[in-house]
Amino acid sequence: MKQHIIRILKGTKKEIALEFFVCLVLRAILLIVPILYSDMINYVSTSYFNKAIKVLIIYVILISIYKLFEYFRQYTYYFVYNKLYKEYTSLGMDYTYKNSIFSLSRFTSGGYLNIMNSDIDIICSFFSNAIYRIAQMGEFIFIFYYFLKINTALFIVTLSSSVIVLMFIILFSDKVQKYNKNRKESYDKKTSTISDIFSGIKEIKGFNIGRHINARAITDTNKYASDNAKYSTMYNIVNIISVYVFELLRLILLIYGVFQISNGNLEIGILVIIYSYYQKIIDNSSLVTTLNLEYKNLKISLARFNKLFEYASDNKDDKIQVENIKGQIEFNHVLYGYRHDPVLNDFSLVISPNSISAITGKTGSGKTGVVDLLMKMNRQIQGGIMIDNIDISTIDDESYYNLISVARKNPFFFNCSIKDNLMIIGKSIDEIEEVCKKLGIHERIKSLEKGYDTIISNDGSLLSSSDKRLLAIARVLLKDTRIYLFDEIIETLDKANREIVMKILNEKKKNHTILIISRDSKILKLMDNVILMDSGELIETGTHDELLKRNELYKEIS
Repeated sequence: MKQHIIRILKGTKKEIALEFFVCLVLRAILLIVPILYSDMINYVSTSYFNKAIKVLIIYVILISIYKLFEYFRQYTYYFVYNKLYKEYTSLGMDYTYKNSIFSLSRFTSGGYLNIMNSDIDIICSFFSNAIYRIAQMGEFIFIFYYFLKINTALFIVTLSSSVIVLMFIILFSDKVQKYNKNRKESYDKKTSTISDIFSGIKEIKGFNIGRHINARAITDTNKYASDNAKYSTMYNIVNIISVYVFELLRLILLIYGVFQISNGNLEIGILVIIYSYYQKIIDNSSLVTTLNLEYKNLKISLARFNKLFEYASDNKDDKIQVENIKGQIEFNHVLYGYRHDPVLNDFSLVISPNSISAITGKTGSGKTGVVDLLMKMNRQIQGGIMIDNIDISTIDDESYYNLISVARKNPFFFNCSIKDNLMIIGKSIDEIEEVCKKLGIHERIKSLEKGYDTIISNDGSLLSSSDKRLLAIARVLLKDTRIYLFDEIIETLDKANREIVMKILNEKKKNHTILIISRDSKILKLMDNVILMDSGELIETGTHDELLKRNELYKEIS
């Protein structure tokens, strides 16, 4: 994680330098203005009116410059923030892809969304604000030096009180951090619950469980509200106490200043500087509280963001690139799932290239586990999976996914048009229409009001489930990888569409390895080879007719 932070900050150094320069000018002007104001009062009190007017003119010029730079800073801040936000979002997406499905299952949907939104915002805001904070912290050094120069007692009191307040802030920061951690966790849970309600609204209505689900949402909301209140209350208490100490000290020192003026030891304008600089100390004491808590928040957000890195595969240097493969698939004594209850148990299988094969078996026999492993959605506990005698774990993902593609029973589409969903594959509209014509869905799409510009919705749209499944098969055909996988999708089609798809696949098998997960005997009859599984084990292989003759389990499920 550290190397990514350094890399991103280095890539933003021009924006950071510009922002830092603007911040230095702003803070310097704010330190000079009280001194000018003090000089003006001293000149007026001693009847040097011409000098007082000159100081006021300089004062006006500086204030004008300040407002100009304050306006400019609205841009320089977001130059930094936007650059960081884009980099961290891109980094988060990259490492999302590098996680297996099993690794990603550690996240709730709400937790993941909060990492990619609020946590990235916290990280970027911290580094963007840190530039201004550093310039603000420099004010402490200048103010301490200035107080030392005009009065030793003033310096000692100010320095010692600042140290005491700082220790107080640090003492309570761990407690504030604990409340903040609880607040974030309860927010994740609340977000996940609300997300589930929206995603599962059909089931909630269908089973009439709205009251039960709403009660869960209210419970999670109450927990978040309580944790948020504890965090905010503790944060504000720490801030109020530290500010109060400096406010009280300012009044005491003003009394001390009046006493020193009455004895002729200080000029009257110094009271203005004491008052103004103590306001800056008050602001900066609040800054210390804020910065300390922002840093605690940063640590929490970085720890949460770091979860994306924990199990991600990022060893591209030792991965190989492959192309022009024949398409032979081999499972060699694979153990997958839990050892005490494996999905695949000592599973060995060879699928020949340029063939069309099917895996069949009862529900829970491990069929989909084969697809998940071939799609590198998870990793086996032991054994090897090879393509043309090359272990797939050694193949670079980008190279690997150019060799293999899958269509599943419940396909996912992006919330954009049919055309855009299919053009993501990188094909032209002409190629898309040609494939859709072969699949017999072109006319159905054209009959829609917006045709290929019709928006696909995963929760329901003008397209039927059958239409979406044909589009999922179209994606595989358009990508045209060496290996095709179809996970219980073809058997869900009606007879006419199923026959069209199987005709296309029988033509494609001449130079593709095609693997179909199915229990439909009409499909199994068309296979070059049928693989029968049960309880995660390979039972037998053969043609449909061969297995019917010699295997009772196959007769039962066919």
